[in-house]
Amino acid sequence: MPCAKARLLTLTSFVAAGAFLTGFGGFARVAVAAATPSPSPPPPDTAEKAVKLLRTSVLAPHSISYVGQLETILFSTNRAQAMIVRVEHRAPNLTRRWYVAPESLYGDYTVTRGITTFEFDTKNSRVVTSRNPALEDQLAAGDGLALIMQNYRAVMGNEETVAGRKSDSVLLINKHTGERALRVWIDDATNLVLKKEEYRPNGSVAAEIRFDDIRYTASIPSDVFSTAVPAGYTRVNGHDYASPTSDVNRVVKEAGFKPFVPKYLPEGFTLVSADVATVSDVKTLHFLYSDGLRALSLFENNLGAAADFGKMKPQVVSFEGHEAKYVEDGPTTLLAWQEHELHFALVSDLALRDMVEIATSVVP
Repeated sequence: MPCAKARLLTLTSFVAAGAFLTGFGGFARVAVAAATPSPSPPPPDTAEKAVKLLRTSVLAPHSISYVGQLETILFSTNRAQAMIVRVEHRAPNLTRRWYVAPESLYGDYTVTRGITTFEFDTKNSRVVTSRNPALEDQLAAGDGLALIMQNYRAVMGNEETVAGRKSDSVLLINKHTGERALRVWIDDATNLVLKKEEYRPNGSVAAEIRFDDIRYTASIPSDVFSTAVPAGYTRVNGHDYASPTSDVNRVVKEAGFKPFVPKYLPEGFTLVSADVATVSDVKTLHFLYSDGLRALSLFENNLGAAADFGKMKPQVVSFEGHEAKYVEDGPTTLLAWQEHELHFALVSDLALRDMVEIATSVVP
């Protein structure tokens, strides 16, 4: 089952890897902006330009190398907390992230080589190795953009300067609700995403990720991406993700138990993929639903592996006679419960009330 620290680290990696259009995680917030009316539909030529920019930005990290500092600010009801990461990326698929802040992560770093990520936990003297084939799935990136455009319309914004670079901004608005969901700022020269803002339904900022500085260069020593295990460190197997697939029947057979799926999903959401991940030696079935921008993950297992809330203190919510536990990490909510001898966990940036409605429909 997912843990809070993993979701926090994941959010920062999305812009660094170029996968700015999906993902979830976070905690904290400083201010709430008033909801603003959605812009009128853009002229066709402007909309085409916006979609083209999004498409090129998805592919940019596969040809653009850089060194920069990335700041993530995650917003909750009463505070804001920042995470600062030093990023070195050599195209197409080598990335090192060194955590500068907060203090609890200082000195830790990750190295991603293709589909494999090595997490160097300096405080516990261990290296956690994970494999995720989706990191190099170009077809999935294209399909994801198609799903986004089914449910969102793209609007060109004003030119701005981010990290000293001239950038165009693109706003994405939900076609079903009329609410703004995401704005990205894309480097005019390289098409790399330099800044991203995620919004809540009321228009307030849920998360901001931006480069404070960036330098484009391919002259990054190979030693930077070394995955050699330091003396005194222990190597640990982390999450070993299977290749996501739409062949749900095959994945269910691999899981070895009868799963349950939601009967209700918010408008625009659809099943994107399924896979079986081994988490702490327990086979966990994972269904991923999305409307292109927002994601909903449903985890299930039949071996008593409950969700890991980390150091966060869960709260309780009841539905259909069940007592579920949940934590809200800024824009992300983790909701976990047990029934029919299965453990369930939902992870999403949807509102808690929506997640409870979804959970209620899983086992009606």
